[in-house]
Amino acid sequence: MRVLVVDDERRARERLARLLAAFPDIEIAGEAADGIAAIESIATLRPDAVFLDVQMPGLNGFEVLAELAADTRPPIVFVTAWDQYALHAFDVNAVDYLVKPVEEDKLARAIGRLRERSPGDGVAKLAATAGRPARRIVGKHLHKLYVLPVETIEVFIAEGELVFAVTEQGRFLVERTLRDLEAGLDSERFARIHKQTIVNLEKLAVLEPMAKGGATARMQSGRIVEISRRYAPSLRARLG
Repeated sequence: MRVLVVDDERRARERLARLLAAFPDIEIAGEAADGIAAIESIATLRPDAVFLDVQMPGLNGFEVLAELAADTRPPIVFVTAWDQYALHAFDVNAVDYLVKPVEEDKLARAIGRLRERSPGDGVAKLAATAGRPARRIVGKHLHKLYVLPVETIEVFIAEGELVFAVTEQGRFLVERTLRDLEAGLDSERFARIHKQTIVNLEKLAVLEPMAKGGATARMQSGRIVEISRRYAPSLRARLG
């Protein structure tokens, strides 16, 4: 797999290249020190993947992506000293997001995700990924960002303008609307049960009918959520 390393700090490029050298199937196709050079290098070198810094002179990492046509954009792993860009990174279908100083185990995770895309058709797979159900959601808790595998999420709950992903570890603020989530989640796993709630069907334990056609659902954790009359029939049909 041929990769391009883009960072405006020479030492950061050298360190990442040194870490990447530990992977026998990784070849450093080239390096770039700013956004303009990154665009030129992607066009000429045609790397299978790019490790891309966010904050750079000229064009930042997201602006580099905006300049690339969809059919020429390789899979991207963002590498940055700041974690506040993680939500935006996953919004643009980044393969992974690494915070400096890069840790070896997290780099190995990113390499593993890149390997899932065949080197010869990385662009095609990137385009296809956009239509696939989300496998992870980024949530915020106490000023930290967490990447949550969707199978660990019990429910998504809207409270006013805020949306939370609820797991056994707690509640995480998600910067998405329920409508956006519903469109991007696996419909075989998740279902809308209320105008304010999306539930993970695999986490359901007990349904209890209520008067006027509604119901309540008890999750495996013991959490109780309301099923509105509008969504109850379709939920019953799905559950058989």
